[in-house]
Order: sequence, then structure tokens, then C-alpha cells
Amino acid sequence: MRRAGNQSGSLGKIKACYMGEEMILSAGVARVDITPPLGFRMQGIVRRTEGATGVESPLSATVLVLADAETKVVIFDCDLLGFDLPLAAEIQATVAERLGTEPHCIALGCTHTHNGPCTIRHVLGGPHDIGCPAEQRAAQEAYVVHLLAQLSDTAALADRRRQPARCAAGRGEVQAAVNREEKNDDGKILVGRNPEGTVDHSVDVLRVDDLQGQSIAVLVGYAAHPVVMGMNTYLFSPDYPGTVRRIVEDVTGATCLFLTGAAGNQATWSFLQGDWGEKERMGGLVGCEAARVFFAIETRPHEVVREVEASLSGLALYHKEFVDGPSHRRLQAVTATVTVPLQPLPSLMEAKNILQEASALVQTLQSAAAPMTKVYPAQLVERWAKGVLEKVASGIERESLSFDIVGFRLDDFALMGMPGEPFVEIGLAVKAHSKALHTMFAGYCNGSLAYWPTAETVAQGGMAVSSSLQTYNIAAPPVAETADIIVGAFDGVLRQLDF
Repeated sequence: MRRAGNQSGSLGKIKACYMGEEMILSAGVARVDITPPLGFRMQGIVRRTEGATGVESPLSATVLVLADAETKVVIFDCDLLGFDLPLAAEIQATVAERLGTEPHCIALGCTHTHNGPCTIRHVLGGPHDIGCPAEQRAAQEAYVVHLLAQLSDTAALADRRRQPARCAAGRGEVQAAVNREEKNDDGKILVGRNPEGTVDHSVDVLRVDDLQGQSIAVLVGYAAHPVVMGMNTYLFSPDYPGTVRRIVEDVTGATCLFLTGAAGNQATWSFLQGDWGEKERMGGLVGCEAARVFFAIETRPHEVVREVEASLSGLALYHKEFVDGPSHRRLQAVTATVTVPLQPLPSLMEAKNILQEASALVQTLQSAAAPMTKVYPAQLVERWAKGVLEKVASGIERESLSFDIVGFRLDDFALMGMPGEPFVEIGLAVKAHSKALHTMFAGYCNGSLAYWPTAETVAQGGMAVSSSLQTYNIAAPPVAETADIIVGAFDGVLRQLDF
């Protein structure tokens, strides 16, 4: 007796109903080492003012190109804190022209490791920042130029390697992240652990195979800050995303890309501990779960066949039979511009007082021959205060920040990306509003310019609306409606993707 029926519970099962004429999907992947020479200033920790002294693990940039007859999208995974918006736009334009696609079809993702070189050029030790020594400025600017060429060349290599492919997605869960908006006894928000805060434990996985089911690439997404290596580490490192990639690649044989999700208020449980073992443990939790989900995904249409064989007690045997079916139905890229208003700037008198206090602190520290680990943070506040005063004196009462978001549709899978550091509530809302079978959300994509907090955080304060203004050099905190504005913009992108 032989009977065929639909498989139940398959994470990667392709729907039985296909839309339109079949289109052939192709995929290619490539990777390059982007580790700079030792001595380069590292980005992400204010108190760290010296150059890197070693390499814990090499930094890399990995590129996945997906294309059909109508659309070509390019997904980057770079072991960097981020890019300033002008640099991100330049990379997108360069890669788009070289590969024959459009800039909005490029997702320039960064892991947001705090143990990479300075590529947000105007802040935190970048070549245009006050904290960059003159002797390092030329070398860091040269690195950025070289990096752009590396990313373009690697994207072109991935494009040349394209072959017919199928994709499918799945989702797992692992408790490796914790909300980091901790409330002190006085109600003040600290960067710490808040076990009761909102967390996204999802491990999102996109599997990319050739037409025979052999793995080409796997895209993994998880929402947690890659800062396990700590504040006092002077070693280049991809942090826990590097461990995730290594484990997934060792187990699956596929080239792994990692995208950090909406992690603005998310940390690992081993946040800033500087423990290599904890980096391996946290990355191992996410990597092992990603590998498990990978093997639960089937990219090829199939039926589960039941065969009964005679024996002493009878045997019911099950196996897959792969069937003909379209390898691909739809690849689409959509972009939208978002404008987030900032809160009103202070009065002229308030701005003068803020600058006076900031300058006095810098002078005091310099007079006492304080180390740069203390002087530099004070200088950041002074620079910010000078900028605010200049704007107020020129008649500016409030400003806004504008940026582009992107949405990719690949059959029943959606990838949504945005610049900056969105709070996890934004990513969760976008996923909840999506009608795609699986949705992955990526922050730190196509630039870095600010934290994007919830209304609660805007009201209560904390790093995202206080000290981050100085590190990102933004005149004022975003408005309480920030999260709603961003989620609403993604809703518009999702409608255009038409799931």
C-alpha cells in the first residue's frame, strides 16, 4: 500500500498555490577579510581612546546576491559598528552601478560589533571626529577608501558566482538576549539588565540552496547588542556574531551571514563582561539554534510518502518524494523615506549655560592632566553643546532626522531593514504587522545615525535619549511618537510588497 499526502509542520514547505509564471532565481555569495592594521582606533566604546593591539578573530564582510529576470538584491553582513549615512549612500551607489541594480535594492547590514574600526566617520574616534589623532586621520580615511573597493569587489564576485537557487525560511527561539533598560531605585534608567523588559528571542533563518538542495548560503537574524567583548578590550573581534557564523558554517556547510535585529535596547546576558568564553557561549546558543532551524527547512517542493511493508508487526515507512514545482515566484525591493522630528532645542540662555558647564569640565580635566579616557567624553559633550548653541543662535528651534528604510520580498519571506538603533518594540511590531510567512528585521542597515526609542523611554530618559545625543552628535532627543512613525512607514512598505 502506497499513499501520498502533504507534509505537516515543515518550516520550509512551499505553498501549493503559485502566482504567475515561474521565474528563475539565482544566488551567489562571497566573503572578504576587512581587518585593518593594528593601531587603528576602535569604535563603539567612548572610554576606549587607544588603537587596537591585536585580533581576537578576523573581521569580515559577506555578500549575498539574489536575482531573477526583473530584480537583483544585495545583502551585506559587515563586521563593523556601522556607516555614516553619506558613506552608506556612496557604497550603495557604487555597488548598484557595478552590479546593474538600484541603490534601494542593497541592504548594507552591519553586525554592530563594538570591536571594529571607525567607519562612522564623524563620531567616536572616526577620522572626522575630535577624538582622532592627526597621525591616524589619514590612515583611517585610506582604510575607508580601501573598504569601499573591497565591498564593491566582493559584491561583484558574489554576482559572478550566481547559480539557480531556491530559498525558504524558518524561525527558532533562544533566550540569549535580555532587555538592557534597567531601572535604578530612584527610577533612573541605566544600561544593565531588565529581565521583565520586552525581548525578541526569535532566531530568524533564510536558507538558500541550489536546485539539488545543496546549501549556498544561510541568513541568520537575532536582536542583541554584540558587546560581549567588553569596554576594555583592544582586540578586533566580530563578537558573538562571529561565533554564530562559525558554528552555522561548520554544521551546515553554507556560507552564513548575520544581521543584528532591533537591538537598541537589547543586550546579551553577558553584556560587556569581556569574557571570550561568554562570547562563545552566547554565540553558541544562537548558532546552534540557527543550525537546528536550517535543517528543519526544506527548499524543494515535496510530498511525504507512506509505504506499508509486511513484517512480524507491520512497518509504516515514510520518505520524501520531491515533485516538480516553481523554484521562485517573486523578488521585490521597496524603499520609503522616514522623517522623525526631534524635540525643541533649548533656549539661547539654556544653550549658553550648557556650553559653559561643558567647557569648564574639559578645562578642569585638562588642567589636572586627566587621562584621555576622561577628557574625551567631556570633549564630546562640549562639541555637542557648541553645535546646539550655534543652531539656537541662528534661529533654529527644532530639527528632524530623515532616512530611508527598505523592504525585500522573496516569495513568502520578507526582510525589513533600517539605519540606526531601533528598540526591539519596533522590530516586533513590524513582524506582527507583516503578512509574510516569515519576516526578518534588521537594524544597523544602510547607515547609523541615532537610537530610535519607545515613548516610555523618551519620557523616562536613559542613554538612548541622553548621552547618545553626544556620541551621535544629535541636537535633541527624538519625539515620543518616534516608534509609531517608523512602524507606520514600514506598514506602507509592507503594503507595497503585497503579501
